[in-house]
Amino acid sequence: MVGLQVARETARELRPGRIVISALTQSEVDEAIAILSAERENDGWDCELVPVAGDLFIPQSLQGKPRSELLENRELYDTLFDEIFSTDPDTYKGSALFQIIDHYRPDVVVDCINTATAISYQDVFTVSRRTKMLLDRIEAKAGSIEVKELAPLFDTVRELLIAQGVPQITRHILFLQRALEHSAVRVYVKVGTTGTGGMGINIPYTHSEDKPSATLLSKSAIGFAHTGLLFLLARTPGSAVQEGRCTIVKEVKPGAMIGFKRLGRTHAKLLGPSGRREPGFLMNVREEPVGASLHTVQPFDDYGRFDGKSMPVEIVGADTGENGFFTIGEFEAITYPRQMEYVTPEEVARTVVLEILGASTGRDVLSAIDGAITEPSYRAGVLREQAIREMERLEQAWTRTAEGLPSIALGHLGPPKLSKLLIEAFLLRESTATTDIEKIRALSPEEMQKRVEEYLEANPRIVSLIATIGIPLLRGRGAKLTLTRGPRINIPPAPPDGTPAPLGGATTEKYARNGWVDLRLENFRRWRERIEALATSIPDIAQQGSAAFEVTSYKGQTFVPGDVVGWLLTNEKDEQGMVGHRLF
Repeated sequence: MVGLQVARETARELRPGRIVISALTQSEVDEAIAILSAERENDGWDCELVPVAGDLFIPQSLQGKPRSELLENRELYDTLFDEIFSTDPDTYKGSALFQIIDHYRPDVVVDCINTATAISYQDVFTVSRRTKMLLDRIEAKAGSIEVKELAPLFDTVRELLIAQGVPQITRHILFLQRALEHSAVRVYVKVGTTGTGGMGINIPYTHSEDKPSATLLSKSAIGFAHTGLLFLLARTPGSAVQEGRCTIVKEVKPGAMIGFKRLGRTHAKLLGPSGRREPGFLMNVREEPVGASLHTVQPFDDYGRFDGKSMPVEIVGADTGENGFFTIGEFEAITYPRQMEYVTPEEVARTVVLEILGASTGRDVLSAIDGAITEPSYRAGVLREQAIREMERLEQAWTRTAEGLPSIALGHLGPPKLSKLLIEAFLLRESTATTDIEKIRALSPEEMQKRVEEYLEANPRIVSLIATIGIPLLRGRGAKLTLTRGPRINIPPAPPDGTPAPLGGATTEKYARNGWVDLRLENFRRWRERIEALATSIPDIAQQGSAAFEVTSYKGQTFVPGDVVGWLLTNEKDEQGMVGHRLF
């Protein structure tokens, strides 16, 4: 409903060359294209309309498959499971969301999918209760359970795994991030939801379930988790693919019922024998005594249709899109003052178009959050220097004792790459016995490697400290590599079944970059390049004034491991070609 109005408004106001209309079903897409095509002829605007039907929350290879088939077919299920939980960094390439953006490469994306409903109404609560009931039955039978009796448990556990909301919304945003990185999208606008139309926890309107509705509240939870992840996405710098440009990310979040799409009569969809909503027919009724239990669902065929005829449940009311078709009474109640009330899709669409144009509507939720959070402070900056000096004084006193260890890294801050960089920078400073950047800069990679190895040989406790915290030391050349390690290694992560993690080729190099202390000559060449870049970035205050201080400048004259690594994380591209400095 909102998406159609956004397409209509953008066609009139922005005059794009092409609008790609995406919806879950082909009928929805065809209906939207038909409406817009007729208006295009009447209003005279020239715009190509492209229909794309499909579920953007499942892989492209699974399009057209009903969820029941995805649960029953192990091969299809494994594909869907991997989309949500796989550790393969290239999983996003199979995502339907990625493929549609990558194929059409739009300038603007407006997302009007009710993502929170799509995820939360897989109803993890009901599936969890069913799983526990099956577990309790099996536990009660103890050793007398048969394998065939475990089949329902296996099925419901599999369903439970992919019904979890947080993994789904997290992967959705990660895939969106990769899609935006690899495209030319300038603006991404999400039309989100509060989950309750702006009302509170005691909202009297649910999707047929009783209140308080845990499922409805999970919709709000996912809706605001979505907002939080979009907030992070809005603060994510651009990638190398985009040459440093980042997509502008916005969210418009209506706090009322959006309505209405049309008024008239409809054949109402009710929960049928399949457990899904389908066109309803009047049914015969019966009386039964009230006892100690109640079957809330009985076979529809046992009742039969009213008077033996197929009399459809046809009702006059308001079609409110995703929220469903409301009778006159339902519409009156929900839109009553101080209830949910309602806002029109035209108003939402107008806000979206103005946000695309960069107008200050005051309705961008992400900008509002950005303006409300507590930012870094001057006082904290002053205290930082005092805290560092005090820790250095305490460290000097401690390392003079027989048991004293230097304060390098523990891995508590993570990821492993942070510990790796801090350790390598520490080894460079200690092995060269200087904090003078220019003196370290003057050393060749071969000399750096030689001094670090001599330092490690003379300080076995440092080697033990590094390995003990889970960071191995890599040595060797070509295929002949060795690891100096402790009982635990942080990266690669341990497989869930306890089997060894595979190594070799590109995998080994990935771990060497991201979590192992790399003592090979190639890595010292990399450090030599880093120190060269760092030394040339030191600000020239006398000639450039305050303009010399910018994000790419190293703010000191000495080689301090923590500051050096902070500078690297701010300015050096990561595995995705992105730099990590703050946008705001």
